Amino acid sequence: MRVLVFGAHPDDMEIGMGGTIAKHVAAGDELLMVVATVPSNRETRLREAREGAEVLGAQLELLDLPPDDVGMNRRTIREFDRLLSAVDPHLVYTHWDQDSHQDHMAVSRAVIAAARRNRCSLLMYEQTIPGGVVPGGGFKAQSFVDISPFIDVKCQSILVHHSQIEQNGGDWWLDGVRGRAMYRGYQMNVRYAEAFEVVKEIEVHFGNGRRDAVRITRRREDKRQRAEPDGAVTRRVSEDTTDDWHALGRFPER
Repeated sequence: MRVLVFGAHPDDMEIGMGGTIAKHVAAGDELLMVVATVPSNRETRLREAREGAEVLGAQLELLDLPPDDVGMNRRTIREFDRLLSAVDPHLVYTHWDQDSHQDHMAVSRAVIAAARRNRCSLLMYEQTIPGGVVPGGGFKAQSFVDISPFIDVKCQSILVHHSQIEQNGGDWWLDGVRGRAMYRGYQMNVRYAEAFEVVKEIEVHFGNGRRDAVRITRRREDKRQRAEPDGAVTRRVSEDTTDDWHALGRFPER
């Protein structure tokens, strides 16, 4: 399975869903973490972003957009469009669209726009810690992932962001991240979990899993046509496998 994860800044994805990223990687999925911008302390934070992705075992794309250019605008959406076309993901994660940070909100809404062709499932992770209080109904925890075996690697991936530790409260910051994971785990009867709000779920039969199977079938048909003088073709249907460790929905494996 191909997975894209979007974050506005270095450390956002590790805080929001580092355990789920590690679990995707452990399952053999192709996962790309995308950092939209580095608003300050550029060289240090770029290095920390690379170290965080390395801890989680994921690949990293640094878009390095100017902070003032990140928004629900053509430039940002064009960059996200490019990545979605290049990766052709089965599943995309992004910020919650009501996050209190303006960059997080902007990235979320630009990702939703870039995914407008409905070729992939789209989920939003919880507001980054620390975060402000926002109006409205709040985050809707609709999909849960058990990250109990990955809580330590999640915390390690956060701790490599040394420039942010003291700024965000030191050990207290990490206690808040771990505490939320424990709360979400308690809700689903495991030790630690991460929760997601669902924008859309594209079923295997209508999404990229079917498209991949059709491509393979066509290649096989072409070979058969060249091998058989009368041009007869025997169509074979390959059954998609599914991965049920995500508590909501079925997503195709590759």
